[in-house]
Amino acid sequence: MGELIVKDNSLINASYNLELTEQRLILLAIIHARKTGKGITSDSKLEIYANDYIQQFQVEKHAAYEALKNAVNNLFNRQFSYKKKSEKGIGVVKSRWVSRIKYIDSAAILEITFAPDVVPLIMSLEEHFTSYQLQQITQLTSKYAIRLYELIIAWRETGRVPFFKLQDFRSQLGLSTNEYSLMSDFKKRVLDPSIAQINQHTDITVSYEQHKAGRTITGFSFSFTQKKQPKDVTQKAKKSAAKPKTTKQEEQLDWMTADILDRFNSLSPDHQKLVVDQVETSLKGAKQARFKAARLSSIERLVADFSLEIHESMMKNIQWPK
Repeated sequence: MGELIVKDNSLINASYNLELTEQRLILLAIIHARKTGKGITSDSKLEIYANDYIQQFQVEKHAAYEALKNAVNNLFNRQFSYKKKSEKGIGVVKSRWVSRIKYIDSAAILEITFAPDVVPLIMSLEEHFTSYQLQQITQLTSKYAIRLYELIIAWRETGRVPFFKLQDFRSQLGLSTNEYSLMSDFKKRVLDPSIAQINQHTDITVSYEQHKAGRTITGFSFSFTQKKQPKDVTQKAKKSAAKPKTTKQEEQLDWMTADILDRFNSLSPDHQKLVVDQVETSLKGAKQARFKAARLSSIERLVADFSLEIHESMMKNIQWPK
């Protein structure tokens, strides 16, 4: 099973500039945060091992050690900004990625504590979020390619990404005003290489259209298609892929089912029963009846059909053993 990346769409659409190694470390930290099974807080310490970096991204040992060492200074100073709704309106939040970071040289371990604003954007996922398998971006060597891939697959359901205003798009890619300011340089150094890498190494094929006001390019829109699955895909995966989706949330949760099932199966029988009982109690009417029927069928069926509810119960309502 692949490692799953899940981010709130506010974080997907945020503006930030992370180097390739820094993006990779953040993604590994997100995976570790979800694998705790009991959630994290702004005080939680997450460990990233050099061996994990080597195995996931197929780099030399010295490159992994260098990435972890440099992160102590570089990643600690990185910031991002995103839009957040409140009762008073929409405001722009500016935050660090991490509030604490430590490198243990003798063990080649990077210890990260996510900043308070980051934690809910990777853990408290309710409606608007994006998920993808880490393996889709492990071969991307451009920091812009990773960001573009994330921005595009947030629209996986429609297959066509809305219009991006040029300045907003540049900001989301982490470009300053003076970087690749000429459109020819932007296309040559950022946009076209990123699309080439995405088309070669990921599960989607992307094309774009530029929009103009007179002779000036004002922005871009993107469309993409999902590549066909390999012929050796398991029958179970085929059934999962063929399952109808009624909402964007349910469609994206289909990518999370295997991961949620693994964490559910790691619980003791008593904790499993507690999770399921609490979900059943929270449901009403026909949905509760459907849940009871799935519960009598199999755990796999139950998690597949009610992955969001079980995920929320595991993350929020259970007193996990230490």
